[in-house]
Amino acid sequence: MHKCLTIKTLALYLEYPKPNPTSKMKKFLLLCLSVLFSAGFFAQTPQSLLSAGIAQDSLGKFDKAMSNFDKAIKLKPDFAEAYNARGMCRLKRADAEQSKSQSNVWKNDEHRNAMKDITHAIELKPDYAMAYYNRSILKGDLEDQRGEIQDLNKAIELNPSNYLAFNRRGLVRGQKGDHTGEISDYSKAIELKPNYGEAYHNRAHAKFIMGNKEGACQDFSKAGEYDYYKSYDDIKDMCK
Repeated sequence: MHKCLTIKTLALYLEYPKPNPTSKMKKFLLLCLSVLFSAGFFAQTPQSLLSAGIAQDSLGKFDKAMSNFDKAIKLKPDFAEAYNARGMCRLKRADAEQSKSQSNVWKNDEHRNAMKDITHAIELKPDYAMAYYNRSILKGDLEDQRGEIQDLNKAIELNPSNYLAFNRRGLVRGQKGDHTGEISDYSKAIELKPNYGEAYHNRAHAKFIMGNKEGACQDFSKAGEYDYYKSYDDIKDMCK
């Protein structure tokens, strides 16, 4: 590994809370970061520990990721980004396949501690838009739609370009029966990210519910073009 491949370079490929590496290059870079850090290639600063933790989290190595987030917080107790990352890692670890054998008590504790971590990140950094978005995910899991919408509204207020927040708020509005608002949010998400297949798919369902079959089928087709292939099943069922 060439020494110019620094932690800053690798970190450019990290996205939180939706890392889910899809390309071979991204997976390779995440793995390199994890291996190099474990080998002592990087100094254990709060930022390097955070970056290594996110890489390990992205690869499903949740326990190792948690260890690095813990170390980062110990070195820098006011590190909002580390609290946010640790909270999301707790949530993913609780929901992971390998955690299915754990008790419900353990899983509930993980969700409770995730909420504490992300809320503390917001307390440390009140303008932390992604933390509000992440907390909305937790509140959604707890069926707190009012709190979920409030956090999404705040995330959008702080970062109007957060297409993930618009898409998620659209889903919540749809659950509440506000299909006009739902479509508006999906459209905004698409405006911000024109190749956002999931938003096209979601808008298609909302349009279908509103009686706009032609518009729905066009959106299903567009979603498929942007790699959201489950839309083709909907085309078979709904666009005949």
